[in-house]
Amino acid sequence: MIVPTYNERDNVEELVRRVNVACSASGIDVEMVIVDDNSPDGTGQLADDLGKKYDIKVIHRAGKLGLSTAVLEGFDAAKGEILVVMDADLSHPPEKIPAMIAKLVDENADMVIGSRYIKGGMVENWPFHRRVISKCATLLAKGLTKVKDPMSGFFAIKREVIDGVELNPIGYKIALEILVKGRIKKVDEVPITFADRKAGKSKLGTSVTLKYVDHCIKLYEHKKPWLARYIKFAFVGGIGTVINLAILWAGVELFMLYYLTAEAIAFVVADTNNFIWNRWWTFRSKGKIRIQYPQFLLVSLDGLMLNLILLYLLVESVFPAVGVGQDKASVYLLLAQVIVIFLVSTFNFFANSLWTFSKEMTFKPKV
Repeated sequence: MIVPTYNERDNVEELVRRVNVACSASGIDVEMVIVDDNSPDGTGQLADDLGKKYDIKVIHRAGKLGLSTAVLEGFDAAKGEILVVMDADLSHPPEKIPAMIAKLVDENADMVIGSRYIKGGMVENWPFHRRVISKCATLLAKGLTKVKDPMSGFFAIKREVIDGVELNPIGYKIALEILVKGRIKKVDEVPITFADRKAGKSKLGTSVTLKYVDHCIKLYEHKKPWLARYIKFAFVGGIGTVINLAILWAGVELFMLYYLTAEAIAFVVADTNNFIWNRWWTFRSKGKIRIQYPQFLLVSLDGLMLNLILLYLLVESVFPAVGVGQDKASVYLLLAQVIVIFLVSTFNFFANSLWTFSKEMTFKPKV
């Protein structure tokens, strides 16, 4: 049992007790490996004290080095052939451990996830924004795994799943790393009720979210390089979309420009921004700017023509036919442009991949 901790003094004693009660009732011998990142609240010292009563190995690390690396260190220190990982904040129910181990032993699963999102699973007392963040994060991982709850921090694996596998997790979601890179033929999920922490402060924040996005991108690069590039391209395009819509709105509302003129200006400014970011980040290109920039703009010119045609058709034909968008400065104009940007960005991605940045789109086969 691997439990990474940081400032969990108010939770760790109850966690240890519940884990041992649940496992003892099912005849399971459990060794707990608590990996503490030098918690200022004395979590590590309390874990040492609990080790006098329970089978606990405590690893004291020098500082706050991150959950994923703590789990990897716990894997190395653990003696068992079945490894279970869970958070220390009592959000994961230890009483589900026997059911998870049973699936590994009796049903020949390689990995078992404690899932919030299958039938019987649920989340308690989460605010709306937390649910939205979780669903969006899960959606981002859909191209990597079919597991319903790949974001879960509560999972069990056979050691052979990770033996000899190079794991390089970023942030908190090591289960997703194992799902993508591990030697896994069969994954099962066990429904759990995810309870909000009773004590202490959540570690979820903006930096954690950004690390998760970066982690997903790297996993897509490992598993589906083309899709990874498209996600980056789309992310850059999202920034360009904000710029595009802002200039379009300002041109129409503040400067009284004809909407197609305003959109032409918006497209050029946003597209130049996109070239800079795509060259540096999406394709990591070292090609000559004096060649690539004109190529990018030429593709963009085709995209601009497609953009204007599609926008015109939506605003002048499609929307009026269904009775919306009569006011071209309304929200329906922006909606039309969002639809068009998605279609044009797909065209731009493939055109630039196959021409502007074609050398960067050659991938080495995985071994």
